[in-house]
Order: sequence, then C-alpha cells, then structure tokens
Amino acid sequence: MVAREDLRANRNRRIVNLVKFYRKGKWIAFVSLLYLALFASPLSSLPISIEESQNYRDIGKYFEYTIPKNPEAGLNEILREDTLWRQNAKSVILFPRSQHPVWIKITLIHYGNLPHTYFLHLSNPVVDVFELHTEINGKWKTVWSGEQILQRNKPIYSHISAFPITLSPNESKTVYLKIKSDNPIFSFVSIYNARTFIAYSKKQDIFFAAYFGAGFMMFMFSLFLAHTLRYKKFFYFFFYLATILLLNTYSTGFIQYIEFGNSNTWKNYLFPITILVTSIFGLLFTLEFLEIKQTYPKLNRFTNGYILLLILSNLMIFVLELRNFIQLSILLVIFPILIAIVISILTLYKSKKKLEVLLFLLAFGSILIGACINTFTVQGLLKPYHFASYSLPLGSALEVFFLSLALVLRVSDYRKSIEEKQELDLQLKIAQKLQNGLLPKKRSHALQYPLGFRYSPATDIGGDFVEIIVKENEIGLFLCDVSGHGIPAAMIASMTKVTLEIWNEILDKPVLAAEKIRKSLLSSLSGHFLSAFFVYLNPKESILRIANAGHLPLLHIDRNGIITTYTSYGRAINEHIQSDMIEKTFPLPTEGTLILFTDGVIEARNIHTGELFGEERFYSLIQSLAKEGPQKLCDTVVSEIEKFQHTKRSDDDITILALSLNPNIEN
Repeated sequence: MVAREDLRANRNRRIVNLVKFYRKGKWIAFVSLLYLALFASPLSSLPISIEESQNYRDIGKYFEYTIPKNPEAGLNEILREDTLWRQNAKSVILFPRSQHPVWIKITLIHYGNLPHTYFLHLSNPVVDVFELHTEINGKWKTVWSGEQILQRNKPIYSHISAFPITLSPNESKTVYLKIKSDNPIFSFVSIYNARTFIAYSKKQDIFFAAYFGAGFMMFMFSLFLAHTLRYKKFFYFFFYLATILLLNTYSTGFIQYIEFGNSNTWKNYLFPITILVTSIFGLLFTLEFLEIKQTYPKLNRFTNGYILLLILSNLMIFVLELRNFIQLSILLVIFPILIAIVISILTLYKSKKKLEVLLFLLAFGSILIGACINTFTVQGLLKPYHFASYSLPLGSALEVFFLSLALVLRVSDYRKSIEEKQELDLQLKIAQKLQNGLLPKKRSHALQYPLGFRYSPATDIGGDFVEIIVKENEIGLFLCDVSGHGIPAAMIASMTKVTLEIWNEILDKPVLAAEKIRKSLLSSLSGHFLSAFFVYLNPKESILRIANAGHLPLLHIDRNGIITTYTSYGRAINEHIQSDMIEKTFPLPTEGTLILFTDGVIEARNIHTGELFGEERFYSLIQSLAKEGPQKLCDTVVSEIEKFQHTKRSDDDITILALSLNPNIEN
C-alpha cells in the first residue's frame, strides 16, 4: 500500500509539473514529462482536469473499470497491484451482460486558487446501488447513493445519484465507485461545480414537479371521464396514464423518493412489469379509441394476440434473471408503439374523424421519438444534454397532451350524442304518454259483456291502437295497425284517435266513418299506411256490422271451439289508393267470444329457428281456450307467443282484443 501511494504521489507531482512547464512554454520538458506520465507510471490513466469556472463536464470516456471475479470483492482487493483496469470505450457506463459489481476508477485534479466541492453525478434510469470510496487524510471514506447531500446545512434533493468531492488547489484525487445492479448498467457520468449542480438540481425539481403535477391533473381528469362516461376507452386511458406516470418515476429518478421497507429490490422488479403493463393498456386503449374491430378485424385479432403475449410475458419474471427480464421487456415495448402508429395510419384513411386520429398518431409518434432519443443517449450515441436527458418524459408528456386533445374531441362528440339522446328520450317520453293515451281505459266489461285486452309493443313505442266505444245499447270496437314503429307510428295512431271522434257520432255506419277518417288523415300519413277493422254491435237488435280496411278478419269462437271469420272487402288506408271499403251486416251470435288481433300475433318468430307462430298454431291455441274468459284468453295468447319466441320483444307489435258474448262468464 505504501509503494502504491508513493507511485501515485510521484505521478501526481509529474503531472503538476507537466502542466506548469506547458503553460510556461518549455516544450522539451513538456514532452519528457508527457512520456513519463504516459509510460513510466504503473497507473495508466491521466487525471481529469477540472476547474471551478467549468460548469459541467461529461467524463464517461475518461474513467477505467474492472469487473472482479469475486462479486464480494472489497476496496482492499481492488487496490491490489495486479488488478486489471480497462479504459471505458463509450461515454456512458454500459455493461448489460455483467452480473457482478462493476468498479470504476476516476482520477480528478483541481486547478484553482481555493478549495472547491465538485459533484460526481450519475444519471441512471433504474434503481442501482452506488458506493463511492474517497481517500481523505490518509483514510478511506465510503458514501452510498441515496444519502442526503448537504450544502450550507441545507439538503440538496436530487432524483439521481450524486456524490460531493472536495479538492484543494492543484490536488489530484482518485475515487473508486462500485456499482451493484440487478439491471443492465447504463449511466451518464458527469462532474459539476457546486453552483451549477445546485442550479441543475433546482431546475430538475421544478421541471419534474410541473411534469408530475400536470400528469396528476390528467390522471384525475381521466378518472373523472372513466367514472362519468363509463366507456371502456376511458378506463383504458386512465390505467395507461397511471402506468405511464409510474414508468416515468424511473426515468426521472422520482422513484428514489418512494420507500417501502429497507430494500429497493422491489423497485427493480416493478420496473419491467410496469413497462409490460403500460404496453398492454396502451394497445387496449388504441383498439378501443380507433375502433378497428369492424374496420380491420385481422389487425384487431393480431393486436389482441400480442396483448396476450405481453400478459404471459409477465410470468417470465419467475423464469428469467431480473437483468434478462428487463431486457426482454424493453425489447417487447418497441412493438406496441409501432403497432399503435400503424393502426392510426391505416385508420386515418378510413375514419371520418380525421383530427382525432391525427392527434392519436402524433401522440404515439412523440413517445416513439422520445424513446429513440433516450435509447441513443443511454447507448452513448448522443450526449445527455438538454432535450436528450429529458427525451422520454418529454415524449410521454407530448403523448399525453395529444391524447388528451383527442379525448376532448371525442368527449365533445359524446356530449353531442348524449344531448341528442336526451332530446330523443324526452321525445320518447312524450310519445309514450301519447301511446298510453291511445290504449283503452282499464275496463273489464262493455255493457254487460266481459272484455279482455293485451298489448305488447315491439319497441318502447308502438303503432297499434285500440278504441272501445260504449253507448246505451251499442258497442263500437276499433283496432288499427300503423306501419312502422316508434314516434312516427305513434303520432299517426294519435291522430287516428282524434279523428275517430267522427265514428262516435255515426257508430252504426262504420264505412262512412272510415271514409271520413281516411280523408282527414291523408295529409299526415307521409308514406305510412294503416290497416283497421271497425266492429259495430247492437245486442238489442242482434246486429253485427263490420268494415275492414285491409286488416285481418274478426274471429268468433263458440264454446265448442268452432271458429267463424267475419270480414269484408277494403284496402288499407293510405294517401295514394282509395280504400273502397264495403260494409257488411251479420246476425250477432248469442254466445262465444269475438276476437280482434293484429298481424304481430301470427307473425311472431322463433329467434332460434326463424319459424313463424302462424295462423294454425294461433287457431289451435284459442280453440283450447274457448271456454275461458276473454282476459285470460288474451293473457294466455301473449304468454304462449313469448315462450315460442324465447323473448319478450317481437319484430312487430302484438295486440289482441276479445269480447265475450256470454254475460255470466268469469273474466
């Protein structure tokens, strides 16, 4: 140890003299001492000259390294004369395949008139353990990364590892740095003077505080959108943004502030998992936001397959060494960015919302550029200055900004659609009120005859309409079926109800009333048509009078199940063709049940086989119910149709009206 210290002292004196002779212009002495400094010393590297006036210096290419075979090697073993030191080839520390701790040796010489504290600064994207050994007054002092650095009794917070080194004028000092990492090692090594380092630390604090503050605001905004709108794309964006922010705590060094327990190992395991999870939610968000399931089904299946691969890749953490797992994660994360860019480019040609897709493309283009610059920087191809140092967080910040703009546009579209839906819902409520007004008032009898009725619309608003008019000795039954569904059909049915007041005045003349109703509706049909059936009953005179406007016949079923149909000629009411209805009068049966129904009854369809309910099945059903009351008959028919369909929703409105001619039958 003494011999080595003498060698170091002799070499340092030669270097100081070398600089002095060089400044005085004594070239012969300069060349001689240069030879001695380079070849006569067992220590191969020259000191790195630093001055207080020099704010910053990148020193990655000026240090030597060694990787001892013994991973537990300490400083005493490293200081042995037979230790083999190699010159670093790049401007960064990059030993991705080394699983043993790496030792680095740096010799510094300070030119100045006063002692000065410099800061050895190491920028690394993941959590490593740095151990600095410095000789002070003949004793070695050890400092570990993560310890608080004090300047004028105030702490300097840095998100990355930094070590203070104090040098006297013309003093040279060799420091040894041990890097113990479970990750591929890549770090920038720089020397700052005190003033520059403090300013640099403060700028970093301000920059990253603003970055994470804005990120947190976007995080809360995305959470609000996800909770309010309940669309999957917003939930995916929320989780994607959360993982992006977590990932950038590594690239910015903020992860150093998060402490759980006494070990940082969990941080190193969380790093690659976060990379993979970010990729998963990024792709899920891409698929949902760009809506490519219908447009590019093959690309959608391929992307879902890659998402499954990323999910399964997380299980590799139990198989691979952490170092290899991190390398695998970094490799796999390249493809999701490229996939998102390809999908957005393809969607740009077909999507009607060009601006949203363009913003999406700019977002993932920004993160791709930032990731590329970051990769080139950590590989030593670019110097870690300005934008290069912050390329990844800046790229992700631009990505989140562009995605937020795209989401704002999408939210604006959703807001318009929600407003339109609310307006439509309001119209539907009004139409439903109209529809409810069209239905006959709840009644069990017409005169002394039991009455039954069931109505099952195909949608919330239907086009079927029933009216029951009861006078002193007369009954009028009216059933119509307006073409189509929804609000237009309901409006026409509502107008039909108003015009039906004409029939109330001439109840015994259904054809005359039907013709007047047709004329009053002509200007309002707007391409629609309606079929209708008018039934006039006069029990006192035993009269059954009908008028048919293109509707299904009136059925009569006696107590023995024999069915009789009553119908007459007439076309459906429309604005182009005359109805030419013919009125017919029949004797009113003394018993049995009269049944009016719409075509939704016999055209009900089995959702599995497509088979129709049909007239034959309907007739057989009502024959089995011949002795039942009219309301039970109606209820059973609708129930059997729903069973046949395997659903309560039909393709068409289902309406059935029954009137029993047996006054004493139980309804």
